[in-house]
Amino acid sequence: MRKNAGFTILELLVVVVLFLILSTLSLISLNSHRRMVKTEDAATSIFTVMRQARLQAITRRQFYGVVINTSGSTQRLTLSNSITQLDFLPQSATLVDMGTLANNDESVALAKRLPIDVLINVTTLTSPLKTAFPVPENGFPPYDFANGPFICYFDPAGRIVTSADNRGVQVYGSFFFSSFDVDLTKGPTLMRALTLYGATGGLKYWRYIPTPAQWITQLS
Repeated sequence: MRKNAGFTILELLVVVVLFLILSTLSLISLNSHRRMVKTEDAATSIFTVMRQARLQAITRRQFYGVVINTSGSTQRLTLSNSITQLDFLPQSATLVDMGTLANNDESVALAKRLPIDVLINVTTLTSPLKTAFPVPENGFPPYDFANGPFICYFDPAGRIVTSADNRGVQVYGSFFFSSFDVDLTKGPTLMRALTLYGATGGLKYWRYIPTPAQWITQLS
């Protein structure tokens, strides 16, 4: 009778190779899922802060500001109709209680940190992504963060405007959120967007579909 000699070196190598292949595939899938979650988290955080700003502005009949800082450092800013300087955390979306028009009593009401490896309004992506929007959203300009943090205000009527002194103009704009290695043809789950509607204070949350290239509304 032939004795059981156990596994051969070749058999062990085959098992190790199969294990490495399966581990690699699992990591690729997991990393893709993590990037999708982070992209959604960034878009949802800004959506939530802006929704809260509009609700508070209407309820309390005063201005509320929103500051989006995508830089890697804290930004010290003086907001509209104020002499008070406030600090805004790196990679964050911040809700600011603007207080009364007469006093410099602004204060940070809420701050949400954004994932550091999510890109927002990257120039190389905004052009093809804008054209995929329906009318009128394809005409909404994406904000260029090279100019510094994005700042807007919600007035007591809930409109999105450029200043907190009843002299601001309405803001219409778009924000595109993507993974750092997004591929427009292969990574639809990694693309999200928000659009701002100044006259109504409305917000829409979008998901990108590559074939055919289009944006699908998820929240409004």
